[in-house]
Amino acid sequence: MKFFKNKKLGYWFMVATALLSLLLFIIYIATYEPGQFGHDHTMPNSASGQATELVWIWALFALLAQLAALAAPEHKWIEIAVVGCIGGALFIEMQLCPTVLAALATGVAYEGGSLPLHLTYLILIFAALIVAVVSCFLDSIGEEEKESLKKTFAMPRLAGAAGLAGVLAIVGIVLSATLPNKLDGPTNLNDNSLASSEPEAKKFAIDLQKEFGDKVDPNYTFDPTSIHFTKDGNQYSTAETSAIQSAVGSSYERTDANLVYCFEGAYAEGWQGDYSKHYAYLYIWDDGLYNGESDGKKIYGYWYDTEEGGEAGATLVMIDTRGSDCDMVCSVNTSKFYKWVTEVKSDLNRGRTIKAFGYYYYPTIGFYVDPGVDYVVVEKAEDIDDSITLGWTGMRVLNNYNVGSVFDAAANLKFSAAKDSDEANVKIVTATWKTYSWDTKIYIGSAPAAEEAPASPAAAE
Repeated sequence: MKFFKNKKLGYWFMVATALLSLLLFIIYIATYEPGQFGHDHTMPNSASGQATELVWIWALFALLAQLAALAAPEHKWIEIAVVGCIGGALFIEMQLCPTVLAALATGVAYEGGSLPLHLTYLILIFAALIVAVVSCFLDSIGEEEKESLKKTFAMPRLAGAAGLAGVLAIVGIVLSATLPNKLDGPTNLNDNSLASSEPEAKKFAIDLQKEFGDKVDPNYTFDPTSIHFTKDGNQYSTAETSAIQSAVGSSYERTDANLVYCFEGAYAEGWQGDYSKHYAYLYIWDDGLYNGESDGKKIYGYWYDTEEGGEAGATLVMIDTRGSDCDMVCSVNTSKFYKWVTEVKSDLNRGRTIKAFGYYYYPTIGFYVDPGVDYVVVEKAEDIDDSITLGWTGMRVLNNYNVGSVFDAAANLKFSAAKDSDEANVKIVTATWKTYSWDTKIYIGSAPAAEEAPASPAAAE
């Protein structure tokens, strides 16, 4: 009775925080499905590549810190560490759940993931965080016990708390070691019993020259990087709108000019349940003109990329014949494929803009699929379903061997159902994009030796 008599409200808040942290740890570790993403899984596709296990790790640390605080209640500063650990769990969860929570407003779980489970995680995290913060401002023990503890050497109690925390930390490490490793994308897990006998899957790599060297057009010698205009140096800067439209025309396959840049972009409004995409395309020609379309409407104009006395190619401006409020000033993009990014004005909902990305144009000579690893392995054939391709990326190859992901892959990239191959325990999934196709092997049961595992059937030819 003396024990309970000397405990204040803050102490029981600390106990509640420990219980909530323990509950979060147990529920999360039992339900979060490491390495699995999309529909019918806890995590959405957008969580692919995220360290999803950090939520339960932070919950465990919060529990350990809270136990230490309970063992030495006169040291209120320990509770700050508890708040920090719970805050760490909240930070990670807020990176994992946005697309799942979006379903509350839209009714469309387009990225997959379990809404009930993520709501459970968030409720537990917020409850633990609120209780922990409140406990920081409440007394944990009475004055009598405080006086008693001042006369007591605290080291044994702190050592005991540290020992308990160490035991629980070891338990956590053992648990994490028994779980499958986090994967970089949506793919099926291998049996851990095969790990010692199978080669480690490496990041996908491809020899572009070997695969597509015979597709390169040696007669295409135009260099888009060599074309530059100043505003005053562009002959169309003083031309009438009708003259510009007549000169450039509406065809995107002109025979009287060469392409310098191609821009492509898409925008989905999401208004009143409408998720249809609206597109923008721009074609920048070496005669100083451009044409294209914005949400289906043809647009025209002239361009320049050098200010007077400035560095060639340091900027890119497109003057639109629709008016100065439609002119486009490009920003430098950070990706290796796209050099520029701009906002294309549209007539959608009173002037929405569509973000479009531009790259130096060279003819497309091929296409391949990057599954993220050298070879894809499943435990059994029944594991091959539509979700296996969720983390795969279609890549287009240009005449200069530059590569970029397929634009609007959701609409333009198609995967076939898995079919048998000439090899035992190997299935083939064929990807198609425009007139191109690419076969990817799926190994059943185990992967071959590294030197026998080509990235695709095409790589073995």
